[in-house]
Amino acid sequence: FNAPGGNEPLALDMSSMGKGQVWVNGHNIGRYWPAYKASGYCGRCDYRGEFNDNKCRSNCGEPSQRWYHVPRSWLGATGNFLVVLEELGGNPSGITLVKRTV
Repeated sequence: FNAPGGNEPLALDMSSMGKGQVWVNGHNIGRYWPAYKASGYCGRCDYRGEFNDNKCRSNCGEPSQRWYHVPRSWLGATGNFLVVLEELGGNPSGITLVKRTV
């Protein structure tokens, strides 16, 4: 794959994958295993009162982590290589390299 132009930070979107590890040009990006937050009520939050594990849920049904930082210094302009070791199954065609804003 080719590196996107610009100077913005880059990240791999691994939300389409199950569990495993990923490398870019021989550099280990890390292990991914996006546990999904519970479904249910995700409305307004009021922290007052007794503790309840259903209180103050946010982003219900979304992965706990989907973005994995890729340092630009690890990329060449063209001919970059992505290796994915998938343990549970997933859809590798859903992996994307995106520009992020900080």
